[in-house]
Amino acid sequence: MTITIIGAGYVGLVTAAIFSEFGNDVFCLDISKERIENLKKGIVPFFEPNLSDYIKRNIKENKLHFTTSYHDAVTKSDVVFICVGTPSGKNGDADLSYLFASVEETAKNLSGYTLIVIKSTCPIGYEDDLENIVKKFAKQNFEFASCPEFLKEGTAIEDSLNPDRIVIGTKSVKAQEILLELHAPLSGERIICDMRSAQIIKYASNSFLALKISYANALAIICEKVGANVVKVLEGVGADKRIGTAFLKPGVGYGGSCLPKDVNAFIAQAGRFDYNFDLLRSVDNINTGQIEKFITKIRIALNATEDKKSNLDGFKLAILGLAFKPNTDDMRDSPAIKIINELLNLKSEITAYDPQAIRTAQKIFPNISYAKDVYEAVIGKDAVIIITDWPQFKELDLIRIKKLLKKPVIIDGRNIFNINKIKKMGFNYTGIGQ
Repeated sequence: MTITIIGAGYVGLVTAAIFSEFGNDVFCLDISKERIENLKKGIVPFFEPNLSDYIKRNIKENKLHFTTSYHDAVTKSDVVFICVGTPSGKNGDADLSYLFASVEETAKNLSGYTLIVIKSTCPIGYEDDLENIVKKFAKQNFEFASCPEFLKEGTAIEDSLNPDRIVIGTKSVKAQEILLELHAPLSGERIICDMRSAQIIKYASNSFLALKISYANALAIICEKVGANVVKVLEGVGADKRIGTAFLKPGVGYGGSCLPKDVNAFIAQAGRFDYNFDLLRSVDNINTGQIEKFITKIRIALNATEDKKSNLDGFKLAILGLAFKPNTDDMRDSPAIKIINELLNLKSEITAYDPQAIRTAQKIFPNISYAKDVYEAVIGKDAVIIITDWPQFKELDLIRIKKLLKKPVIIDGRNIFNINKIKKMGFNYTGIGQ
């Protein structure tokens, strides 16, 4: 098939790479001329393992094309995937300006029957508004479908090639058959449903993952109060096959471009349909509260009193991890941003290190110091603060770290170390729920 992917972000580029890999003729469209020119050279605007290789290979084989022209792409396409951002608005609901604009431009360039597939996270019930936009500008036959994505940054290619499920929400058998054919090379269970069910599946899935994280953090608070170890508690809970261990991990809270946005959007949309989603409000409140609790842990570990706003003045801190999760350079809604802002407000001096996200962080925090590796970051510091659980952090030479630090203090926001082993090494160690 000939396909257009609108939006050259995480979802759009991965979708374009995978469908071109399967032999389709794929146009990937974005309004950013600079981004498109770089992509034509195989330069990907963010870090995602293996994605660059897929893009370069399919450009070379003339199966993947990058453009800023709706006319050049849409008029040739059987299927158009909308993969633009739907960020949170002021009231928590999604900002649909990019979605509406891309659908309008698509409508102006339709040529014959076209299936328009919304891969962006779209509020429940907006397909009617989108259809009205197309009817205003086009006389050609068209249909809308919903095909939400569930990829995880850092493993996006693997997730796309081996999905747990493929959700296909349509209004007709014809649209259903087109999408089944397009996804035929992929494994995973096919969930065939109406468009509104598909929309809710995306919000419900991400909100449930957020719920598991906040539940783990709530348990961590209880464990600290009663003197239990949340790592062991969750090991016991997760061993139940009905529950599982995925996302059942305490820490400084969830971040990224999906979970915070989708939780708040689901709350807002439930309100539009006269349902007060108190469960998700609690999930969000627990997540928000983790930052303040973590700052308190830092102050206590450094013997700083809480009644002075400047009580971290002069403390030199090493921050390990800036991205919201490992294997990405994405800092959108990363807990690191909120934690660093709080520490700067308390007048501490910060040196940060992340294997991939330093260039991104420099745009957000141009006035803090950055190190070329972990060992440079910790030299002469009063404490090490771990925010992102990069695998390589677990393999650090802790004896060397201890020698380089001014004080052997580690505040671990991801519980990457065994508390008993690291305390035996002479560290003043603070974890989550331990």
